[in-house]
Amino acid sequence: LSWIAKFMTCDFLWKIDKESHLIKVLEGKIQSITSPTWNDSWDFTIEGSKETWVKFTKRVPPPMYYDLLGMVTRLPDCSLTGNRLIAMQHIRSLTRMMSLTREV
Repeated sequence: LSWIAKFMTCDFLWKIDKESHLIKVLEGKIQSITSPTWNDSWDFTIEGSKETWVKFTKRVPPPMYYDLLGMVTRLPDCSLTGNRLIAMQHIRSLTRMMSLTREV
């Protein structure tokens, strides 16, 4: 991940139903994962239902749940909002980072 995400510096919100996690990434390394406060800002938000993320994080996800970009463009309960330019500039790194949740 550090090689793929070497130039990835951004903050994004991962929203699972009403639960939110602010993930700060600096030069490809996760600096912190916190609950966002009113004073925080971020570049983009990836959100979906808990059911969607449970399917995504399975060791072998079902069809339509294995690729982050496919999920946010095709599933009605999953979306990518905010600065899409930054998200797309780092989509390969972001996809790899999110897929690592299957191993945790």
